[in-house]
Amino acid sequence: MKIHPLSFGPRSNQPRAASKGSLLIVAMLLCAIIGISLVSYINLGRGSLTSSNRALYNNAAMNLAENGLEEAMYSVNKLVADSSYSFTSDGWTAVGSTDMRRKWTGTTFDQNATGEVRVYIYNYNGTPRIISRAVVTLGGPSSPTIEKWVEVQLRKASKFANGLVAKDSIRFSGNNASVNSWNSEYNNDGSLRASPVGYSDAVKKDNGSVGSVSVSVDAVLVQNADIWGYASTGGALPTVGSNGLVGPYGTTTGTMDPSRVSTDFSANFDAVSAPTATYTNYGGAITNDESLPRAADTAAADGYFYYEVTQIAFNNKTLAIKKRASDAAEPKVIIKLTNTTTSVDIGGGSGELTIAAGAELQLYAPGDVKIAGNGIMNGGTTASTANQPIAFQIWGTKTSGTQDISIAGNGVLSALVYAPQGSVKINGNGDVCGSVVANDITVVGNASFHYDEALGNFGGNNPFRVTSWNELSTSTSRSPYTALTTF
Repeated sequence: MKIHPLSFGPRSNQPRAASKGSLLIVAMLLCAIIGISLVSYINLGRGSLTSSNRALYNNAAMNLAENGLEEAMYSVNKLVADSSYSFTSDGWTAVGSTDMRRKWTGTTFDQNATGEVRVYIYNYNGTPRIISRAVVTLGGPSSPTIEKWVEVQLRKASKFANGLVAKDSIRFSGNNASVNSWNSEYNNDGSLRASPVGYSDAVKKDNGSVGSVSVSVDAVLVQNADIWGYASTGGALPTVGSNGLVGPYGTTTGTMDPSRVSTDFSANFDAVSAPTATYTNYGGAITNDESLPRAADTAAADGYFYYEVTQIAFNNKTLAIKKRASDAAEPKVIIKLTNTTTSVDIGGGSGELTIAAGAELQLYAPGDVKIAGNGIMNGGTTASTANQPIAFQIWGTKTSGTQDISIAGNGVLSALVYAPQGSVKINGNGDVCGSVVANDITVVGNASFHYDEALGNFGGNNPFRVTSWNELSTSTSRSPYTALTTF
């Protein structure tokens, strides 16, 4: 068999070269993929490190802001405990007659980070509000900064640290109801007045306060009332009508100032009882015209006249608290009522409870309270001439069920009401001065409610506590305070 001579010639090298080229391309692609993966991994690690580093210093900035708040609260409460305390001597700078500010610098952290905090106190001797602005600079003066801003509202730890306080709900009806405040005992610069003053436009302030611990959407129904001050609930935002508002003077109708609204309100509603004392037995109910103290009655060692009365119930009659001809000063009277169904029922066209200027009356009632007719005249007939609210106190001592309390004023009502089980209705078109704490509160008519900030001290030199805490995390929420905290 013949074999063609070309059959045993040399092989072609082309297939082997193609194989080597393919391997090179695959290797290059693998190297590129590995390189991209390594770069991505390095970037991911760098991003995670940056993120965790900022999270660390976010916490540091918040701690610094809260340190500033604590310093401010210490100074505010130091003034409560010691009236000779001076903010300015302690490093604060006065801003006008009611505000203070202070700056702390030089705080150091790891990795060359530094921090500072600026604190501004509004109304330090009234109803203080504090803004704390902390700035942490990372790694050097030209490095990025982290800022934390916190706002807190303070109230005295008193039963009457706010104007209207309810466990359940607060409702306003009428189209011209309003809430604001004044301080009967202190001037705007924090100095003690020579003598207490009644409410008037000359001393009015926009620190009125209403609060409910309820989380219900109906907790605070502002409706068409003007709340010149603060509104707080335990959960849902207050409800404001088209003609209502919540905020400082100048707030637009139909709006709520976010800095004046909070949803973390808390309050205590402790049960109360009549003071322990030796009471004069009145001998039944007061059903006719009466003046207390009576001619033969004597005051206790503390200067109070104590009476145990089953009930106050009459129409077209008057119960007057006033001094006798032999007395040098107007009396202080405490009445403990024992009828657990209806403790007080004053009605009729001319029925009234009259407290002389300078006198004081405390009622401790386990049953319902209804004061109608001419209602109550606590001192004068106008807000500026009436006795301080502290001169007329209603204490609801019922511990279960509902205690109905209905009060009408004769042009002006100046009073304190504390009734943890109370369903309180305030009816009138005049001025209502003081504070009310109850299960639920309804303000009927077009009453103007004026909270006396001096009541924050009721019961003694009570310290301030935080009633609302808000982090200001947006430019909109921070903008009102930017200029004040830039110093």
